Amino acid sequence: MIHAHDVDWTAGHLPGQVCGVPDHLRNMLSPAPTVRTEAFDGFYAEAHDQGAVDPCTAMSLPFLFDMADDPVTPDRAEIVRLLLSIGRESACRDPEDVYFTTNGVESTAHVDITAEMTKRAEAFVRYAADPDPSVRRPAIEAVGLFLADGRRTARVLTEHLPAEDGILERLLVVRTLARLAVRLPEVGTTVATSLDELIDGPERSHVDASVRLSALTHRALIDPDQDIADLVPRAIVLLQDITASPTAEKSCDGCRRCMATLHVRGRAVVPTVRPAHLAAEHFDPDHPWKEHSPLSSVLRTLHTMLGDRIEERTALLVAQLTSPDAATRYDAIAMTKDLPGLLPRPVLTSLLDLLPDDWAAARTIQGGFSQRLGGRLRVAPEDTELLLDTLDDYLAALRAAHGPDVWATDNAVVREAYQEAVMTLADHRDPRALPDLIRSLETRVDDWRVLYGVGGYPQAADRLVPLLADGLRIIDPARPNAPIPAGLYLSCLAELKDPIAIPVITDTLTWAGRHQCWGVVTRALDALASFGLDAQPAHVVVRPLTNAPDEAVRAAARATLNALSDPHAPRTPFPKSGNAYGKEPPR
Repeated sequence: MIHAHDVDWTAGHLPGQVCGVPDHLRNMLSPAPTVRTEAFDGFYAEAHDQGAVDPCTAMSLPFLFDMADDPVTPDRAEIVRLLLSIGRESACRDPEDVYFTTNGVESTAHVDITAEMTKRAEAFVRYAADPDPSVRRPAIEAVGLFLADGRRTARVLTEHLPAEDGILERLLVVRTLARLAVRLPEVGTTVATSLDELIDGPERSHVDASVRLSALTHRALIDPDQDIADLVPRAIVLLQDITASPTAEKSCDGCRRCMATLHVRGRAVVPTVRPAHLAAEHFDPDHPWKEHSPLSSVLRTLHTMLGDRIEERTALLVAQLTSPDAATRYDAIAMTKDLPGLLPRPVLTSLLDLLPDDWAAARTIQGGFSQRLGGRLRVAPEDTELLLDTLDDYLAALRAAHGPDVWATDNAVVREAYQEAVMTLADHRDPRALPDLIRSLETRVDDWRVLYGVGGYPQAADRLVPLLADGLRIIDPARPNAPIPAGLYLSCLAELKDPIAIPVITDTLTWAGRHQCWGVVTRALDALASFGLDAQPAHVVVRPLTNAPDEAVRAAARATLNALSDPHAPRTPFPKSGNAYGKEPPR
């Protein structure tokens, strides 16, 4: 039993405040998993919130180390990760500075914590040899941070490498060696020699292409004066030798992603088809949700190091995107979004070649080419036709494989990929997207999504305006922004710029005023104003609103009257449907 209550926990707290840390420490040893989870959450919230290191954090260290030392402690790996996080945050702070706790009390606890971590560094050496790899991983990084003798640290890490049989741990050792050389420049030569041996040394069981690639990358990182002309070609050769990451296919058991995408607005979905997910453990703690392959943090480091050397980065990305390893390909899709400027044609072609893979397609399109989601993938004007034609071919292939109504299919990944492809066509006002947009509005299946694109099709206003009017009629005056904001429909009508929309907007203005939905009234007035003189018949409905109890409505009504009577009156452009509310409505 931990005796945390024997310690005075009032330091760092204001008078009368009670510290809950001792209870959290005790509950971390509970046999009940739910109690332990709540204890860790409580500890982070009170003693390590967003990296905070307070006096109570420092006083927790003896108890946390005691728990980590005991092999029967439940969640030992979580304890060691917590120790690493506390130590890393403390070491990153200026020892000469004074910080403030969340209670507003001055604190230099980071100095005491850093000293305690250095004093107990041998404990991390022991943890790094633990049978449990989830304990070893944070311990390896802690050894590189807190063992005072740099040469011994390098020796411990180098000698530890052959003992590791997992790619995650071996890559972590290499990265920790490089970070050691940055932290302690006096051991830079020793570390560089070790990395050179990994790069060009003899074949050994623990030195595969992944380890050599990591060593190659980090060797260049710790020696900025090194000639890197052949860095990318060597990296590509090593990357091509890597055929598979340590992953396993598993059926989805209700992960966060699928729970968020299985819902289809407009009908109930029976999730009879669920996508397979890569079960690779995340390697880089700096990107816990982004990477599927443990090697991707190495490749991301390499891209960062190359900076604006676009030709080299293009060659590397093409190698990643054409890798036989699915995890490497998926992570490369995210890395293309960090490439500055227009997308080089070889990278664009490699991305589009991934479209037959549903998961890759969803990752490629969503947040990438989609303008309404702020996509960062920009193509040259001469490449736009290639992009749109390929997307149209992809949509046809999905319809052939999954039936004509792919927009509403039960398969969440296929559905999302199809819908995002359609909306990317809609971003470019491509008429090939129009049938799906109309079908969605007719069936009310995920119609929230198409509202960000239909405003770009004034040639189809005769079909779109009645459907948008139907959507406005089912708006609940008590909840005008759910499930789809009324303002989003109004922005579409304004963007279509067809006079047949004016009666629809006027009717909306009337019922919104009757129910005192002043936000909807303001949006409807703005929409009418965008039509100028064409909306003069609505003058009789607008004028009474100049005396409305809401100030914003009165101002909008006056501006609308001016727009309806003066063709030269200055108008505030009505927001386009893609950014009418700044974000997508709740599904």
